[in-house]
Amino acid sequence: MVKGLGMRHLIICLTLIACAALAGCSGGSKSSHAGSQLLRAGSAALGSVTAQRAGNDAAPTRIVVTRQLLNETSGEVMQVIPDKTGLQDFMFIIATRNDDTPGKVEVWRSSDGAHLILRNGVLVGTKGLGRDIRSADARAAIAGFDGRGGGGARLITIDRLDGSAQAVPFDCDITQLGRQTLQIVDKLVSTYRVREVCSYKDTSFTNEYWVETSGGRMRKSRQWAGPLFGYIQFLRLKN
Repeated sequence: MVKGLGMRHLIICLTLIACAALAGCSGGSKSSHAGSQLLRAGSAALGSVTAQRAGNDAAPTRIVVTRQLLNETSGEVMQVIPDKTGLQDFMFIIATRNDDTPGKVEVWRSSDGAHLILRNGVLVGTKGLGRDIRSADARAAIAGFDGRGGGGARLITIDRLDGSAQAVPFDCDITQLGRQTLQIVDKLVSTYRVREVCSYKDTSFTNEYWVETSGGRMRKSRQWAGPLFGYIQFLRLKN
């Protein structure tokens, strides 16, 4: 995360978006991971990284995920690593919902209670990061996962420093980069690699997605989480 900010800092205002998503869930699911090995591992990793920040640049501690750890953990598991610090944490789905917009919405919770909102794997909401994404239209991105490329307008609403918000009409191009096989723990997963480049005036960002060739589920991505926070790497470890 940003220097001095860990996943714990996400909690400050994420309750608003999490509650909205949870309130709108229909046919969704909730699960508890209080005893999860990976949940405890994520907390331990964050704690050790925080302890290392006393004036040195020691590499962040990383937990090596094994099949045994995944087997001992119920539900789906997502590893998240922000680019700016390399902190590692593990997130778990606490709710899902479907609506009249393409893609299933998932509310993910970190080891210390933070939440991020994804639609078919595309990041559509953050809170507590500074200059947050209040909402994002994911339709153009999702449409580009069909193997043919594409793009279009993506309206992303971003917090201003004064507490108001600005709806930014990003123009995005999506390029297919071909097939790529990922190794996720002990399994090989065939994916399409997709690059999305978006710009509006002086602001631009580039997201990359790795979408399963069978079923279309996103397994890996590197996505922009706002102008202050920067990028987060996502890896879906367990379905």
